[in-house]
Amino acid sequence: MASFLHSIRWRIQAWHGLILLVMIVAFCFTAWRLAWDATQRRIDRDLRATEHRLFRGLMISAFGQDNFESNDATTSDTDTRPRPTPADLMLRMRDRNRPVTLSPELEEYFANTAPGYGYFVIRDHDGSILLQSQNVPDDFVFPPPPSRRTSAQGNDEKRSAPEPLRTLRTRREAIRGVPEGAAILTGRDITPELAEKNRLAWKLAAAGLGIWLLGLAGGWWIAGRAIRPIRAISHTATRIAEGNLDERIDTRDAESELGQLATVLNDTFARLHASIEQQKRFTSDASHELRTPISILIAETQRILKRERTSAEYRETLQTCADTAARMRHLVEALLLLARQEAPGRNFNTQTRVSCDLADIMRDTARQLAPLAAERHIEIDTTALVPAPLSADPATLGIIATNLISNAIQHHHVAGKTGAGGHIRLKTGVSENKQACLIVEDDGPGIAAEDLPHIFDRFYRADKARTHNADQAPHIGLGLAIVRRIIENHRGTIEARSEPGRGTAFEVRLPQL
Repeated sequence: MASFLHSIRWRIQAWHGLILLVMIVAFCFTAWRLAWDATQRRIDRDLRATEHRLFRGLMISAFGQDNFESNDATTSDTDTRPRPTPADLMLRMRDRNRPVTLSPELEEYFANTAPGYGYFVIRDHDGSILLQSQNVPDDFVFPPPPSRRTSAQGNDEKRSAPEPLRTLRTRREAIRGVPEGAAILTGRDITPELAEKNRLAWKLAAAGLGIWLLGLAGGWWIAGRAIRPIRAISHTATRIAEGNLDERIDTRDAESELGQLATVLNDTFARLHASIEQQKRFTSDASHELRTPISILIAETQRILKRERTSAEYRETLQTCADTAARMRHLVEALLLLARQEAPGRNFNTQTRVSCDLADIMRDTARQLAPLAAERHIEIDTTALVPAPLSADPATLGIIATNLISNAIQHHHVAGKTGAGGHIRLKTGVSENKQACLIVEDDGPGIAAEDLPHIFDRFYRADKARTHNADQAPHIGLGLAIVRRIIENHRGTIEARSEPGRGTAFEVRLPQL
């Protein structure tokens, strides 16, 4: 249960439900309040209409139909009859000898006590009741009249008058002052409206609850769909952690935030896979290549220890062991260099970049390898080295130059001419698309067509096309693999062209920036 409550889906659902509940409650309360305000305004209009009807009936009862209608705006301007006023009505109502009565219709209306009935009370300035309907509620209390008090200067100050509209439990009342200090109160029973108000509240509550429950169900479904990619990511990561390194997260919805996360994780898993595979490959390559020299060392030591040997035999065996150990050291160093270049994240963006010139690097490397080339009667031509500035790692560019030139020296062979020399031409420059170019050409035997696609593979040796003598440095088949990896880390390209019997050319292109 605790893990469920801490799940992302549950948290999303809880916040969604809380926000939805607040919004529904606010909406329902606002709708209920607006509806009740509209009902109150309608009740107030009804009260004013009842008040006008009552006042008209009293004026007709007190002064007659003809005299009252003389006050009408449509009466002729030539009519000079005196027109009764509200003050006249109050004076007439104070005359007990001539009481003012209501018409039968008004008597019947103000005698009704059914829900929604209306009533009235007319109070004089002294608080006495001049007239009231028969259905006035038993608990009715007329609001106190506005009293006056005398100030220190002897002036009368009027206190605040009662509110013109008020609600008392189940009644709504309107109060209006008339001349002579009197006041007319008309009231109405609002029990039907209050019942309707309660029914509306329950309806809104039920509708709001239904919408809330429906919203919770929809939110649960939406939250499930929202975290479905997260579950897929989690399951895929679990399978990868169990050893299935080829698994990848589905990134069909790559534009969403989770899709972008899945893409990043896939890249991370790919780099992790590449790193693990690189370690496996390094271990496999190292064990495979070291097996032979180790076997040689063991065989030589066992052979020499079987019986007493002459000093010449010991010297010969030790020389063989030394040569084998040198080969092992050269192999380990090459493998370590290749492993560093193949490490995840080892690319042009993460290297230490400085401004350098490819021509200078090639010239310095040719100078260093000149003695080795001279031993084999090979001439290195540097006349075609022109400036090729770029931003790169000079140390690794030096490795490229060393491996390409030494590879040409070690494999250079002119068939049928013992001791005859050859030529290696170095060229640099800048291409039209702003790339620094390097070309290493030789006039050796070339590479067979079936070997050319594999020369950059690890430990591949095209011995059928390129031979080496016993006195040459050990050739382990990693030089070109290291060169290609360094060039790829610089986001460059390398291409090999060869014709058997006419030589080989390696062309390297590196971006200047």
